[in-house]
Amino acid sequence: MKEGKRKWIKNPGTDRILLALIVVTGAVLRLWDYRDLPFSFDEFSALFRTRFDHFTDLIEHGVKTSDTHPPGIQVFLYFWVKIFGESEMVVKFPFVIFGVLAIIMTFKVGKLWFNSTVGLFAAAFLSVLQYPVTYSQFARPYASGLFFSLLMVWFWTYIVFNPEKKKLRNHLGYIISASLCTYNHHFTLFLSALVGISGFFFLKRKYLKPYLLSCCMIILLYIPNLPIFYYQLQRSGVGEWLNKPDSGFMIDYLSYILHFSPVIYQLTTIIIILSFVLFTRDFQRSHKFRILAFSWFAVTYLTGYYYSVYVNAVLQYSVLIFVFPFLVIFALSIYREVADYIKLPIVIIFMTAAIFTLVTGRRHYQLQYNSPYKEILKQVDSIRMAYRDKRITTVLNLPLKIREYYDRKYGFDSNGIVSLDSLAGFNDFRRFVYDQQTEMFLLGWSNIPHTEYKLIVEEMYPYLLEKKEWFTGEFYVYSRKRPIDPDYIFPDSIFYTSLNTFDTLTTGWEEVALLYQLTPGVNYKEDKILGFNKDFEYSPKFRAKLLNMIKSYDNELIISVDAYIPLKMANPVIVCEFRTGNKAQYWLSANISDFVDAPLKRLPVYLSVRLADLNINIPETEVWIYFWNKDLSEIYLDDFKVEVREGNSMYYGLYRKL
Repeated sequence: MKEGKRKWIKNPGTDRILLALIVVTGAVLRLWDYRDLPFSFDEFSALFRTRFDHFTDLIEHGVKTSDTHPPGIQVFLYFWVKIFGESEMVVKFPFVIFGVLAIIMTFKVGKLWFNSTVGLFAAAFLSVLQYPVTYSQFARPYASGLFFSLLMVWFWTYIVFNPEKKKLRNHLGYIISASLCTYNHHFTLFLSALVGISGFFFLKRKYLKPYLLSCCMIILLYIPNLPIFYYQLQRSGVGEWLNKPDSGFMIDYLSYILHFSPVIYQLTTIIIILSFVLFTRDFQRSHKFRILAFSWFAVTYLTGYYYSVYVNAVLQYSVLIFVFPFLVIFALSIYREVADYIKLPIVIIFMTAAIFTLVTGRRHYQLQYNSPYKEILKQVDSIRMAYRDKRITTVLNLPLKIREYYDRKYGFDSNGIVSLDSLAGFNDFRRFVYDQQTEMFLLGWSNIPHTEYKLIVEEMYPYLLEKKEWFTGEFYVYSRKRPIDPDYIFPDSIFYTSLNTFDTLTTGWEEVALLYQLTPGVNYKEDKILGFNKDFEYSPKFRAKLLNMIKSYDNELIISVDAYIPLKMANPVIVCEFRTGNKAQYWLSANISDFVDAPLKRLPVYLSVRLADLNINIPETEVWIYFWNKDLSEIYLDDFKVEVREGNSMYYGLYRKL
């Protein structure tokens, strides 16, 4: 009886079973409904950059001048696609496998550094959290870099701390895995350098020469990429569109890792606190690995942060995936080897809770598996079929190559679809909308910065029949005529409206300072409008606490004003300021000339703000909205309106709180 109890307390077979459970669960989560896992925009970009007949063209035009990454993964895809084809299942498969192998390597590194308990707990985090699951499903250099980094560290650990064991295997493994890191991503290149330098602090002098030779070999193998690296370094890259991180980046990052879930916060806290109860008595011997794990993560983060703030924005969640396992291992590193009856429930309870929040709270499979490109084209086909007796105008903002890919794969009919980028700006788009004689208007987009286009459509097609939303995508179905349904409600819910007609004082708006600015309307008999000339620069302001206007961070703030230019064209602006105290955190504007193309026309001008695009503290923020006649031109305004709509909660949902 006592012998059986001892086996239950610590049985090596239990570790193997538990690791198998962790790995299989991670594989299932990554391969779930695998046939329907679509390409992202970045994956399409990489795929299209494999379509070269010559390898030299791939390097010059597919990597050097059109990418921000080292050539390793692009070269791999080039040959992989030529052999196996371009389907999503084929292209993504190696990266899913890399993601699963990274779970195993996390266990192996955690066990090598500390013990199997630390390795199993860390592997469980890698198995079920959305962060590693998501990046294992992208055919980009993230899952591969995660695996290569862990493999490099595993070989490196033997070289530095157990140099007599399998010397040839470990040095060759280190050279190959570190070289793969250097060609995978600039952040895995950085990590390989960080790991290499770390070795000199711990390696005994008599083992220095072979280690130095291995490091030199890694550098020599990287030399062919130096011209590409220098060229890419001089370009702005993702800094053209990526925001600089702020002081709250790390809190947001940790919240994202833990599913923005109080349950996962609490479980993780309990697991970490429990390590101080079940702490290792071999703390001193293993402390060097804690220092390494924490410093590799911290140095990578801080380097990315300060480089982003002062040079070029590069820091995002994806580039920290390579050092994420070391953060997890560090957080769990105090555990000693614990009994199976403690280890087993911790792993199972955490994994169960994480899977539940992954599927329900984070809605991972809804967000990750519904590509806006494919879904928008499906919606167009469906609407055209359902309303085949009506004339329909369709305008989409989808890259042509992606449309062609899905047309070939699913047989979509793109005939008659107008590309939004073929219409040069809001004035051109408005002329196009006004010229249409159709009964319905379909508007869809992915990754568009200006939602003002839908407001222009609503001038001629005021009835929104359907609204569909996905991660980074939206689709709208408009009609000229009101639906027959007596219970019809505008689907794009409006939470707040304040309209200033300048006839009476409206809540939130300042009073007109000089009464003679109110002038009889041009072409209007009775209502008053606000007149500007060389003596008047600013309109009355609208001021309100943002908290009193909106319901969530996903809401959309829409500002509109009717403008009339009586003489020559002018270019005043609508201004929206988000202020905290006496300081403007954001200053946004819309040019009148972008919406009014000629004098003697009364036309609406819009400024639409997706609040999720801004990093603001909602309870502390005040909104100021006003008109700035910066050139002191003659212009008339009427119907100055502020509106808040529901917005798309899924637009950034894969990476932000839902």
